[in-house]
Amino acid sequence: MSLTAREIGIKSRLGLFVIFVAGALPALIVDFDGSAYTYAAPYIISNVHLPLYFLGILISGYAAGIAIFSLIGGFLFDRFSPKITVTVSILIFSIFTIATGYSTTAIEVLLSRLIVGFGVGMFQASSIGVLGDANPEFRGSGTMLWGVLAGVGTTAAPYIFLPFLPDYHLPFLISGVLGFIVAIIFFMIIPSVFKKETKAKNPLKLALNKYTIFPILAMFFFGFTLLNMLGYYSEFLLTIIKFSSAEGAVLISMLGVGGIIFGLPAGFASDKIGRKPILVIGILLVFIAIVTITYAPKNYIAFIFLTIMFGTGWSIFSVLTPASGQDMVKDEAVGSASGAILMFFNIGGIIGPLLLASYITVTTFRSGMLYFMIIPAAIALIITLFMKFPKSTKEVAKEQIKEGL
Repeated sequence: MSLTAREIGIKSRLGLFVIFVAGALPALIVDFDGSAYTYAAPYIISNVHLPLYFLGILISGYAAGIAIFSLIGGFLFDRFSPKITVTVSILIFSIFTIATGYSTTAIEVLLSRLIVGFGVGMFQASSIGVLGDANPEFRGSGTMLWGVLAGVGTTAAPYIFLPFLPDYHLPFLISGVLGFIVAIIFFMIIPSVFKKETKAKNPLKLALNKYTIFPILAMFFFGFTLLNMLGYYSEFLLTIIKFSSAEGAVLISMLGVGGIIFGLPAGFASDKIGRKPILVIGILLVFIAIVTITYAPKNYIAFIFLTIMFGTGWSIFSVLTPASGQDMVKDEAVGSASGAILMFFNIGGIIGPLLLASYITVTTFRSGMLYFMIIPAAIALIITLFMKFPKSTKEVAKEQIKEGL
């Protein structure tokens, strides 16, 4: 009889590493696509002849797709094997990220980004379930490998796009092809049975408790900040700060550097000393960076540093917060906990860009960033400071391992 993913993760460090890599590879494509869209958005808007506020509508449509299907993806992780869920959702993502590059009307672009979001929501929640639950003792390290590969995707995308601009079609095709490759690798490596425990009839009910409300709310407000950053940062750099296209490409790529460098150390530290201190550091970096980015004068070196700072905080907070939710529930509900947190994060990602889109003009860009990026980051920081856990990280890991073998 074949071993489950949990059994492999407990018995073999090499096997656990292979599962971690396969589980984290989807991060490479989702953040490659996200970074590509962030950088290409002004060119897409120009090519399709859309007004500036449509940037917010498109990013909200993308977040809407993720929000709807994050909860579904987490639920499916708890009820069924992630092998099929992740593979199918990556294929959906791949088809419609290609469609993004070849859309010629507002409706086509909006639908493409919405359905890309559907795919991302499904495989993101399930993949983080895989990374956090293969061996709960290494939950932080496993989930932060997502942050590392996400950083690789974020960093690489602008450089792949830059030689083609203003023609952005081929890079989105590359993104889709990468997705097909990742789907094949995931399907080949992840066992059909993830763990042996009895499935909860309603894991969503178990996922909502007095502890998980804190990461849910923190990620809701963080969604305002991050999705507005992804939707508007390129436009801010090019239009408001007046950097060149090449300088903008480098700066956008810097969003991924922090995750690559600090992702695994942050995850390892969270396994050893607990999630909360690392989460506080992550959201504090985001807050300091976005305040300074908003009001700093044009200085290329300073913006490189600030963008790396923001990206580091983004990587840590966005990944370890769902992992923290997994610490707050029984083993049979870890996927639903992650999915619920990611759903509310993306609900914030829907509302924030729409509010900013309704407010923003060239003259109100910075005040819009204050209201819809800086203040939400401050609220997320305050909520994180009050976050509580039912038990220590090590105690939770021991209990969940016992439940899932």
